[in-house]
Amino acid sequence: MKANLKLGLRQELRPALLGRLRMADWIEMPEREFAHEIEKIEKDPLFRKLFFGGSNLASAIRRERWPAGRLSSGFYEINDQIVAGGERVKVEEGLESKAGLAAKIQKMGREAFERYFVHAEEPLTLQEIAKRTNMSMDDVLAIHDFLLEIGAQEEFQAPASASGPAPARGSVCLARLTVEGGEPGFEFFSPHWARGRYQVRYDLLERFKDGGTLDSEERRHLPHLLKRIETVNLRQNTLYRIMESLGRLQLEFLQNRGDARKRPISLRQLARRLDLAPSTVSRALSGRSVRLPWDDEIALIELLPGRRRVVRRIMADWFSAGAGELTDAALADRLLKEFGIRVSRRTVNAVRHEVASRKGKAASASA
Repeated sequence: MKANLKLGLRQELRPALLGRLRMADWIEMPEREFAHEIEKIEKDPLFRKLFFGGSNLASAIRRERWPAGRLSSGFYEINDQIVAGGERVKVEEGLESKAGLAAKIQKMGREAFERYFVHAEEPLTLQEIAKRTNMSMDDVLAIHDFLLEIGAQEEFQAPASASGPAPARGSVCLARLTVEGGEPGFEFFSPHWARGRYQVRYDLLERFKDGGTLDSEERRHLPHLLKRIETVNLRQNTLYRIMESLGRLQLEFLQNRGDARKRPISLRQLARRLDLAPSTVSRALSGRSVRLPWDDEIALIELLPGRRRVVRRIMADWFSAGAGELTDAALADRLLKEFGIRVSRRTVNAVRHEVASRKGKAASASA
């Protein structure tokens, strides 16, 4: 009986374990590969039927934009050159290769373009979008497809930072962090990020099923499509929550610059804060970077400095300014008052010796 019970528990745990493994793969998936997955979903005829709706049925799938996210203004700059594989390619050139879509987008204007194509939060049919933008339905679909394809092309990744050290080779810059009204914001470089997540209206979905709009093949395919959408949403929501949390935690650093202003927080602390597994947070941070308000590009992991690392930076600055004669107790008290960092005198003493040792090594190397 015990053997049967153990076997039953293993069988129950297997789907959950496989689900976690699949999500780990999605979290680690490179952005170009993920953009291809988005393209496959949105070019699916069933998705398009549910997304654009019909004359008698409102769309059952919509988009919900991130609260503090928007498409980077660099997307619209005609002379903006983006580095890719050693070549410089203009965004406008990519648009012109799509049968003059550039002129149509420019004529439409940024507000209408983002309203009907980027965010697409309204439940509008193809006919209604074409009418409001004064374009043909073929042009509407062409622009829609272009936005799907652009995220998977290297030439449309974020431009190289004009200042500061670049993150590791192969790192993908997701967004430029901004601070407006004391709140962090994100200017995303790829359209699939700026578009936000999918919102499935299951009440409207039932109308598609009950009204006979879906044929037998579409009904069989529907659960698979919904599962893919759910997985995409979970992946993007996880990454966005991590970025948003880091933006809030490091708000003082983003406003005032200076590494000493970074709030000390570990990967495990962030994981607990978001109720995520540390391994999930680690996978999400790996190979991804952001642009800071002053244009430096840094790896996301750099926004998670441990307490000791922050204390070392602060004390090194203090010692350079002549505070090396203060006692360990006085330094610990100053760290608490000025930075809200509580450490023991023993830790302060250990960091004091680390700073002195590094300074001595640097002096020897330059001699």
